[in-house]
Amino acid sequence: MQPLRTLQKLSSRLHSTIATSSIDAKEVAKFGDLSGEWADELGSFHALHSLNRIRVPWIVDNVKKGDTTSKRLVDVGSGGGLLSIPLARSGFDVTGIDATKQAVDAARLSLQSAPLQRSRITERLRFEHMSVENFCQKPENKSAFDGVVASEIVEHVADLPGFIGSLAELARPGAPIFITTINRTWASKVAAIWLAENILKIVPPGVHDWEKFITPAELTAHLEDAGCRVTAIHGLMFHPIGNHWTWIESTQCNYALLAVKK
Repeated sequence: MQPLRTLQKLSSRLHSTIATSSIDAKEVAKFGDLSGEWADELGSFHALHSLNRIRVPWIVDNVKKGDTTSKRLVDVGSGGGLLSIPLARSGFDVTGIDATKQAVDAARLSLQSAPLQRSRITERLRFEHMSVENFCQKPENKSAFDGVVASEIVEHVADLPGFIGSLAELARPGAPIFITTINRTWASKVAAIWLAENILKIVPPGVHDWEKFITPAELTAHLEDAGCRVTAIHGLMFHPIGNHWTWIESTQCNYALLAVKK
C-alpha cells in the first residue's frame, strides 16, 4: 500500500508543472444534455437547489469566521451557477468553473436577469469554461482563494487524485476546502441509485455511477496527500417529502467534508 500512496503523492505534486485533465467526457455530455434545466427549482436539479439551504450557511460560516472583509471563492464544477449565485449574494467574490460549455452558457445567461443586474452581484461573479487543472495553472489563481468549493462533483471526475490536487493548489494556506459527495456503500446504492433515480425520480436516471462514489476514508487520504487536513465530516439526508435536507451523524450515503490547506 505504501508504494501506491507514494505514487499518488507524486501524481498530485506533478500538477504544479503538468496540466493533465480530470474531465470525464461521458459526464460532460450527460450534464450538457441537462443544461437547460439548471434554473428550474422544481426540475431535475431541485434537490441541489434545496441543498443550498444548508450548504450555503455551512460555507459562509466557515469562510468568514467573524471576518467581514471581502473573500474570494472558487466554485469548481459550478454547473449552471445554482450555488455560485447564492454565494455571491452572501458577499463573496465568486468564480465558477465548469467543463460543460452548455452549463457555463446557462450560468452566464442567468447573470443577465434583472434582479442580479440591479443588485450588482454580477460585478463579483463570473463563470469560466475550463478544467480545474487548466484554471489552477494560471499564476494568478495559485494559492489565491479564501475558500474552494467542490459540491456534488468529485463523483463525476475521471482522475480523482489529480482533481483533489488541483483544488488544493487553488486554496491559500489555511483556507477551507468544501466537498459534498456520496459514499460508496450498499446503502447509497439503494438510496442514491435505485430509489433516487429509478423509483422517486429525484435525479435523472443514469446521472450517477455507483463505482465512482468515494468513501470518506478515501477522500481524506487524497486530501492529505495534497497537503490538506480534514477537520470535519458530516452526514446529509434528503427528505423527498418537503424537498429539504438535514445534517445527520451517519455518512452511509451523502456527506459533507471540510478540509483546510496546510
